[in-house]
Amino acid sequence: MPILRELYRVARKYLILLEPSYELSSEESKQRMDSHGYCKNLKAASHSLGYDVIKHNLFPFSLNPLNPTALTIISKQSDTTLPSDVLACPKFKTPLKKINGALYSPEALLAYPILGGIPCLRIENGIFASKYQEVVEKS
Repeated sequence: MPILRELYRVARKYLILLEPSYELSSEESKQRMDSHGYCKNLKAASHSLGYDVIKHNLFPFSLNPLNPTALTIISKQSDTTLPSDVLACPKFKTPLKKINGALYSPEALLAYPILGGIPCLRIENGIFASKYQEVVEKS
């Protein structure tokens, strides 16, 4: 579950998901979700990763009856240690190095600018800089 594995990066205390619910769906809905490769077992996956699921039930508003939406509220444990690297390369999800006013990804060979103190971390904002680290360290 990429969503749940990356939870530490997007939320400190709670994560609120409005996602299609496989477990709370009809058989017809489940067949549709299977054919489209939907995520399954968000609640069970959350529990297996050590998160507390406060609420997991059908959301009262759903436009498509074959795609019923569930409201899932996940609470993180207060003793969860925050990682030291909270910013990651949007392409490879690896830690970035802050070098000379930019965030550099050695794996992607991209430098992401920091404008007005705000990192621009969209893949299309990356500037190809295969020798960036070497050049900056020499100067």
